[in-house]
Amino acid sequence: MTEWVAAKLSEWAVNLRPQDLSDDVLAKAEDCILDAIASAIPGSQSDGAQRVKSVATSSYGPGDANVWFSGEKIHPTGAAFANAASASMLDIDDGHRRANGHPGAAVVPAVLAAFGPDANGIDVLTAVVAAYEVCIRAGMSENRRAYHTGNYTGYGAAVAVARANRLNAEQLMHALAITTYHAPRVADLTLSQDMGANVKESIPWSVVAGMSASNLAENGFTGCRDALDIDERFTAGIALEGLAEGYFPTGVNGGRESHVIMRTYFKRYACCRWCHSAIEALLTIMRRHNLAVEDILNVQVDTFRQSANLNNLADPPTLESAQYSVPYCMAVAAVLGEDALTPMSVDSLHNPAAVKLARKMTVTRDKDLDPLFPHQNPSRVIVSTANEVFEEFVTSPWGEPERSPDRADLLGKFRTLARGRLSGDQMSGIIDAVQGLRLGKMARLHDALIC
Repeated sequence: MTEWVAAKLSEWAVNLRPQDLSDDVLAKAEDCILDAIASAIPGSQSDGAQRVKSVATSSYGPGDANVWFSGEKIHPTGAAFANAASASMLDIDDGHRRANGHPGAAVVPAVLAAFGPDANGIDVLTAVVAAYEVCIRAGMSENRRAYHTGNYTGYGAAVAVARANRLNAEQLMHALAITTYHAPRVADLTLSQDMGANVKESIPWSVVAGMSASNLAENGFTGCRDALDIDERFTAGIALEGLAEGYFPTGVNGGRESHVIMRTYFKRYACCRWCHSAIEALLTIMRRHNLAVEDILNVQVDTFRQSANLNNLADPPTLESAQYSVPYCMAVAAVLGEDALTPMSVDSLHNPAAVKLARKMTVTRDKDLDPLFPHQNPSRVIVSTANEVFEEFVTSPWGEPERSPDRADLLGKFRTLARGRLSGDQMSGIIDAVQGLRLGKMARLHDALIC
């Protein structure tokens, strides 16, 4: 193989073996699968996901891949398209700091659709690790002002099909090259004044493009092999840093991890990650000082540029728009409680008390916080009451690698998101199937997701 980035990543991805993975890495892959499925449970009932499901089932022919929680089976690419929409629609899916965005909502649906029920579960977990590694490395090497998942998660979907169909390194190299040209290249959503549409980061389309790219490469279709080396779009060396030596650079004080998946973060709230530090800071102040909503005269939020550039509407018109409003998410948590963000629903829109509180909030860019992003997610919240002023500064909200939840926490999130949507037996069936992947076949999880 040559020194092309696509060639090096492909060679690594097709040669990764289950025995190369530690118990911690395998456990993290299980966590990521559980979290993506959990995110998709309420997400599948959203209007946006239902629209994608309708198009997927009418556009793709029959197959053996599940459209989760529906009982329908269609072609794997169509099923992954629909399931990725469900996993990403409510913005409670996992993320990664170095690439900025949400790999799990693409990788997990693609892997579970690509591997049939007879596949060994350990091979599924290995494919998840390989797909995270490749797409995150590609994402963090991209030169762009936009920070969007749609620009890189297709690479993970390409790896999913390559691992399932046993493509060789040259075929996967072409698949990654094809993905570079065929997959979405999304502009920064914060540039739009209509930050409340169903498109979000185009994760579902990235899945379609990546999976299709591997199918094309398997049939001899070729891509520009130097696609990931073109410096107009990529800084090639970043994607390969530490790969040959078997480590992933965390970017935090020169730290290293064995695999990129170990730096995945998880989300407590169904809103943009850039809102989470401010939400935590406000709730901490209120709890620590026993403040009621009525005590608050005004709130100042100092944050980094990307967070300050969200729509930040005090009375957002749609659920998606609310997900990108720092003050409204803070107000919902303060007025209705944290449970109103797990997940946030249309019932939370236009709440009079939340709107009133949100209008007391000012979100301002603090240029001194910009350098902390993307390695941290900093927000300083200053709450003024009639008698006192309180301040809280949060850089790493719940779920970051530095505050990583354990399996019990993630199972708690799973059950919270599934409550009222799946029966207790259905929840247990999915959880047990994921936790049993290392020693069994995919069939058990395949059946559990029919629901």
